[in-house]
Amino acid sequence: MSRLAAAALRRAVTASGVRSHSISAAAYPASARLFSTDASGVEAGSQDDSFPKASSEGLAYYGKFYSAISGGSRLGKNMLKTDIIHYLDKCELSLDDVKIDYNRGYYPMAALLKFPSIQAFNAALRQISQGRLYRLERINRDEWDHKQSYDGKAVLLQGVPRNAQPDDIERFLCGTNFEPPPFENFIRPGDPEPIRMVLVKFRSKTDATNAFIAKNKGFCLNNAVTMRVIH
Repeated sequence: MSRLAAAALRRAVTASGVRSHSISAAAYPASARLFSTDASGVEAGSQDDSFPKASSEGLAYYGKFYSAISGGSRLGKNMLKTDIIHYLDKCELSLDDVKIDYNRGYYPMAALLKFPSIQAFNAALRQISQGRLYRLERINRDEWDHKQSYDGKAVLLQGVPRNAQPDDIERFLCGTNFEPPPFENFIRPGDPEPIRMVLVKFRSKTDATNAFIAKNKGFCLNNAVTMRVIH
């Protein structure tokens, strides 16, 4: 083989090797990306980064909100759900996210809260730490699920005569849209004598509010009866 032919052969082999290497280098990143994706074509790396964020933002957190002052009613018997929502105005709470925790005498001891995310829960902690009037502690979902919410559709009658019958209570409530008996009755210690309490349920919040406006401090068998809407 002549020197000219040998030189031409070497140039051809070198050029072929360079093209082969260039093709392999260009193809490798594409194959690597294809290997790290799922069937939808989304890169696994980006999916892993976004999944914990989406999970934490979509996970509800539950807390118990109560007064930092010991003794007595832990929330104040006249506190409303809206009062709590306005106090924690940076936490994106709605009326459905608040349940009032009553004791047996229907005095509010705490409020159970459902936060839409850990960020909202932490925002509540920051707001509460600034005021120092209330406390917030984490609870599990079971405690939230098992707590009944009256949702403003019940009214507590206080001071009902001990001898009053269901018919007497119905006459007292005449003109309001209450649910028929049986009513829930119980006795609370009082001075100078025990106080009879009756819980009456209504068909809607509006019905309960209207009954409170119309009948509060009215008389049942000559006894003045005070009323309180239960949330």
